[in-house]
Amino acid sequence: MDGSTPEVCVRRAMVKGRIEPPKTKYGRREIRLPASLVYRLRAHLAALENQDSTALVFTNREGNPIEPNNLRRRALKPLVEEVDAPWAGFHTFRHTFASLHLSQGTNLLQLSRALGHHSAAFTLSRYTHLLPGDEAPALDLSLAAPFGLRAEAEECQMDAET
Repeated sequence: MDGSTPEVCVRRAMVKGRIEPPKTKYGRREIRLPASLVYRLRAHLAALENQDSTALVFTNREGNPIEPNNLRRRALKPLVEEVDAPWAGFHTFRHTFASLHLSQGTNLLQLSRALGHHSAAFTLSRYTHLLPGDEAPALDLSLAAPFGLRAEAEECQMDAET
């Protein structure tokens, strides 16, 4: 939570009711956090009795891991009913994370790493439907030609216009 780029380091996951390392080496990752969330997390962490860096951040009243089915039944289900989105589940948050990053132009490799995927190709196959447009835009070579090709590109462009 400190430093110029605060992040969450994912080192454990809840799998079938047990806390264990992520399923793959790609699941061990760092996810940068926005300042607004860092402030709220710092306040939450300061209020915790156990300040151990390996302690769980979010627990039930007894200090044990939150049971996913209880969270689903008590928090998520009432919320999705309130906003009339019965299709929404836990994975919806992950999908939203990916879609918001893609809409902001996040590099696909960086997004793949944040999601814990083994490759950018896998991320692309999962989220390609979120990318805008079906066709690549026209490539204007006059803007990218660094080695004296600019004049030739401009000439081609003039020929195309006539």
